[in-house]
Amino acid sequence: MSAVRNRPRPPARTPPQRAAAGALTVVGDGSPGARSHAAALELTAAHWLRADGERYRCRPGAETGASPFSCKRRVTVHTILPAVSLVYRADARRSSLSGHSVQRAGGTMSSIAEIAYEPARPWSNRSFSMPAVPGGNSGQIKVLRCLLYSLRSGVHVDEPLQIADGGGATVTFSSMGQRLQPAGLVTRTGKNSWLLTRQAEAWLDSEDDGYLLSILHANVRFVGELLHEARDGMTQSDLLCLASNKYGCSWDSLDQIRRRTAWLRAGGFLDLDFRHQVTPTSTGLKLLDKLELAQPGATRKRDSVSVAVIAPPPTGLVQSALASIDTKQRKAKIGYIPRSEGNALYSLRKFSIALKDGITREEIDRFASAEFGLRPSSTASALSAFKSAGLVEQVGFNKYKSTELAVSCTEGESNIDFLRALHTRFRFFGEVLEALEEVDTPRDLAVIGKLRYGMPREDIAEVRTRLQMMRECGLIEEVSWGHYRLLDLGRALLAELPCEMLNDESVELESLTSDEGGTQGSGAPGYEEICAELHAASRASTAPERFEAAVAQAFDYLGFDAQLLGGSGQTDVLVAANLAGDKRFTVIIDAKSSASGKVGEQQINFDTIKEHKAANSADFALAVGPSFPGQRLIARAEAHGIGLFGVEEFVKLLKMHSEAPFTLTELMDLLKISGTVTSAIVERKWAVEIRAFRLCERVLHQLATEAANVDAFTTGALSAHDLYLILRTESADPPSPPEIESVLSLLSSDLVHAVQKSGSQYFILEDPQTTARRLHRLAASIISGGSR
Repeated sequence: MSAVRNRPRPPARTPPQRAAAGALTVVGDGSPGARSHAAALELTAAHWLRADGERYRCRPGAETGASPFSCKRRVTVHTILPAVSLVYRADARRSSLSGHSVQRAGGTMSSIAEIAYEPARPWSNRSFSMPAVPGGNSGQIKVLRCLLYSLRSGVHVDEPLQIADGGGATVTFSSMGQRLQPAGLVTRTGKNSWLLTRQAEAWLDSEDDGYLLSILHANVRFVGELLHEARDGMTQSDLLCLASNKYGCSWDSLDQIRRRTAWLRAGGFLDLDFRHQVTPTSTGLKLLDKLELAQPGATRKRDSVSVAVIAPPPTGLVQSALASIDTKQRKAKIGYIPRSEGNALYSLRKFSIALKDGITREEIDRFASAEFGLRPSSTASALSAFKSAGLVEQVGFNKYKSTELAVSCTEGESNIDFLRALHTRFRFFGEVLEALEEVDTPRDLAVIGKLRYGMPREDIAEVRTRLQMMRECGLIEEVSWGHYRLLDLGRALLAELPCEMLNDESVELESLTSDEGGTQGSGAPGYEEICAELHAASRASTAPERFEAAVAQAFDYLGFDAQLLGGSGQTDVLVAANLAGDKRFTVIIDAKSSASGKVGEQQINFDTIKEHKAANSADFALAVGPSFPGQRLIARAEAHGIGLFGVEEFVKLLKMHSEAPFTLTELMDLLKISGTVTSAIVERKWAVEIRAFRLCERVLHQLATEAANVDAFTTGALSAHDLYLILRTESADPPSPPEIESVLSLLSSDLVHAVQKSGSQYFILEDPQTTARRLHRLAASIISGGSR
């Protein structure tokens, strides 16, 4: 194999002590294994390597073969391979580390010592699902290596990476991350942020594919066990039966077996012969000696539970509801359920009993106020959730009654029937129990809910609502802060619930594509996508429900709890500002689409909107549409106390919110307007926020400049008055000293600690980029805090 020479290039800021860069050469023995590892090294032609404290440009050699991926844009990275990771072995079937070495002028880097293999996790804590990556059966390890290299080297997780021999197909790490997490290879640190685990880093450094299989075996069921059972040769169909009967892996197809054999074959640990039997290779048998295998007696089927643990039987009505469930028609959002003594299921029981004979809305408000301390607007939100759950129905103009199903749920002492009833109405409810076999935090469960079960977005709050009710019934337990575990009672209930996986990952390996499901990221849509849908849906007059959904999504982006209701006698969207005490408020929204882009007076029934407002005890009412021309229409809206919010103004509001988010109380000033609603109402507050952002940046960089140009007089520090004198010349509207003091107070706080005060002066403690990273990490922690 011809050498791959890497021309050194110093980073942007070369420290004075940095040694002169030498030539870096990757050499091998010319074997196919050596060429494949060199190909993996050449992840992209624009990556930088760091070895012995220096950077090198990676350039592909003429005879090394194509890289599995090629990056579509130039990326400069801090680190792709540490010095020790530049040692590659020549043959993937050997555990030897001598196949490749990295040479610099004057010597060879030291080889890596053999790595200790991973101990297996308890069988019950291992994942049922084996991950799969694009690239076919034989390319699993090669493509995985390059995926992990791309993450470690700083390639953005949404950067398309092209698969070699994939017909032009591309893949992004964001579409693969959730598959790799249960296997112990990556950890999710934010909505679209991932880190390699210590084990994945060690594998990349060692290039020992046996160690990779030990990671998979430690975290996924029936990996080493498959290798063990196939010692004398077995067909994959026989392995499927054995996995079910002996190890309790209840799979309905060969897919999971094929995934495991594909990984083992790609690493040279398993062979497939002409009889379609798989048999361990000599390398595979050596690997077996290093793996801790599960004892069949310690395993059990997912639906196998202790004889002593049996879920209370459902009532007849609940059983009928489960038998007639249409899993595809279930709603995603449960909504607001108040808590009695911290228990949501007690609240469901109390409401169901109180409304058993039917009571008026006023009586409901009095009951909710006395029992739960709820305001009428909060009671309206709760009542809406109960109606969506099929537990309450409206039986008169102003009268509500518990359904027969709700009354049936109150007959026994256990509240599990309420869980069964909720499962029939809401998506990813009982399925949460199934997902807990793989992951244990609400954030990761929310990802699975979106990817597999048809949830519209990663809704951590909704997942937490489900988890809290299941914990109250003893189905799960919180083993540590924000980490949950399925209990035997939960497994017993799961075994009886009809569940559906809408986006099942059980797909043949060869059919996996890079944009499976069109996933470009796992988070909720950004404001640009929301705005585009608002524009398009507002003109789709033949599909009014589309515009209703777009409006609900937009208010959700603004921070409201938006419930999509619709239907006869219902408002289209109910949004709630979930604030403390009397600051909480709700808004009913009438969404009006129009192909012409104009909502006419005849399209709006103001009396009906007012009825919906009263029925939901809402504080404000709003009509949203493409536009509302005509003075008569505006005058009537003002007279009825209803706001008219055009899509263009809505889009302006969303754009401002994306740059400097509004608080819910600030948005209340806009939503309480009658007649034409414009974003100009809150624009002044937005401008003040933007001004503060810019002033914060300017103050921080001015202090950094002063520190870099220190003199005997200022000693690198500036007072608020000094900063005022400097900054007042830069703008026609300079910041005032109090504004500067406010920014300095923030920057010198214990949480940010970017600057420090000494007397009346301030001096910087770190590079502004470090401060930015700290604040970014704070933001990520707040986001992930929803998973706790």
